[in-house]
Amino acid sequence: MKPTTGAETTSEAPAVVPAATIHAASAGAAPAAAQLPVTSSAAVNVDASAVAAATPATATSPSERAASAGLAPVAPRPLLIPTLANDNNQIERQLGARCPNDLAARLATQADLLIGACQGTLPAHLSALLVAIPEQQLLLPRAWRERQVGQKGWFKAVPGYGLRPDFLAVQGDVWVRSFESADPSSTVYLVSGPFACADDRSPDAEPVETVRLPAGSCREGLVQQRVYRVSAGVAPVDITQQALPAEPLLSESDQKRYAANGARVQLDAAKLQYGPAVRWYVDVGTPDKPEPRSYGEWGRLHLGFAVWNGERFEPRDTVPRVVWPCDPVAPGDPSCGGYADAGRDPFIVAGASAQGVTATP
Repeated sequence: MKPTTGAETTSEAPAVVPAATIHAASAGAAPAAAQLPVTSSAAVNVDASAVAAATPATATSPSERAASAGLAPVAPRPLLIPTLANDNNQIERQLGARCPNDLAARLATQADLLIGACQGTLPAHLSALLVAIPEQQLLLPRAWRERQVGQKGWFKAVPGYGLRPDFLAVQGDVWVRSFESADPSSTVYLVSGPFACADDRSPDAEPVETVRLPAGSCREGLVQQRVYRVSAGVAPVDITQQALPAEPLLSESDQKRYAANGARVQLDAAKLQYGPAVRWYVDVGTPDKPEPRSYGEWGRLHLGFAVWNGERFEPRDTVPRVVWPCDPVAPGDPSCGGYADAGRDPFIVAGASAQGVTATP
């Protein structure tokens, strides 16, 4: 099946190439991954004036922050949106997974992160990465992780920049999203899991997401996100500080304005199953009326996007719809009528278009 693009194309379907095998130290040699199709990319032509027009006047955009610091504002560079030919989940099926065959299964959600995903043993390089992360960082015993990755999880092939597709997978209390590079021997992973101990937190501390740990001296782990790079023959390297923007915070005045005291900053990673972006937000309950930084119908305050550009996550205040697509809906329902997409969203740039595929289950 050929990728569907915003413009007519005569290119043939991607050729099949051998996938690179990633070896992680202390995890043992990972089995060779199945042969997977090459992915392709197309540039997003985002009009800078359209971005400016879509940004609320009271919002603080990256360019405004640069201007206040005495720096010349820099227009966001065009994004490359990868595409992927994966008719009827052929990639996941090739890896032995059981995939959805009817409408109900294609609309089913797993872990609030995957819609219409396939179930099976995770791709070998994802399993190797999860086992290889040092226990001092990911607070799950390595022996427990080895048993866990041998069981079935949920995963989906995602368009990426490398020779093999990216993948998003959920295994227990951990999820991982791979970001392939042009170099088949080097891959970056965004991992969410218990990376800090929460046992000594004060009962009055800011609410956070935690999980119970199966063993070890820590009973409860604080869920965080970290970025790792894996190169052939080298243990995973934590590159979070270089690759992921710092978590945004609300100022005291914003907390008072939005009545957000006690609300925690959260990461919306649900669109990683379609493309390269995540979103920071604060949930403050349904507001009486829309505020400059609010979006949707669920009382959320927008704090910014972080978009993978092939090298790192780039902060952006607005993105085009092709970067933040709507979830699939049943026939006859509004195209952006799902829970996560309903209501106004001034941070999705209207009118910005691009060649490329909006991935669907």
